[in-house]
Amino acid sequence: MLFFKKAAATSDLNAPGTVIGKGVYLEAARLTGDESVRVEGIFKGTIEISASLVLGDCGSITGDVRAGYFLVAGEVNGNIMCDTQLHFASTSKVVGDVQSASLVVDEGAQVSGRYIVSGDKLQPAALSDHGGRNSRADTTPKIAGGYGADDLSNDK
Repeated sequence: MLFFKKAAATSDLNAPGTVIGKGVYLEAARLTGDESVRVEGIFKGTIEISASLVLGDCGSITGDVRAGYFLVAGEVNGNIMCDTQLHFASTSKVVGDVQSASLVVDEGAQVSGRYIVSGDKLQPAALSDHGGRNSRADTTPKIAGGYGADDLSNDK
């Protein structure tokens, strides 16, 4: 007789509670939940997951995302808020503003937007509370070393 033990959703990225498979197109107003989610297909809408979210290298998300942990290997067109750690793999392509307690960017990742890295776990809030894609702060957020995004341009 076989016994199965349910894996912890936040610790096992290889066994998510929900998978949007390759070749699947899902357009929804909002996807929410407490279990891990893996997106290998195309998702359009808002995602709010308190556990881990993994976007595979063939996956695509169009819309704002909030997750406990987010590993991005595919394409995101929207703002991202991550409560603990946000990881951009080398194959990721992101257009949107990013806010996270911790940020990892692999060489080759393409990210166009503003970074806000707080160093502390973010407080729970609705996605709409962070200003949205078209909002602009009065100043450019500073990144490690005290440089703003405008200071890192090679155009000078």
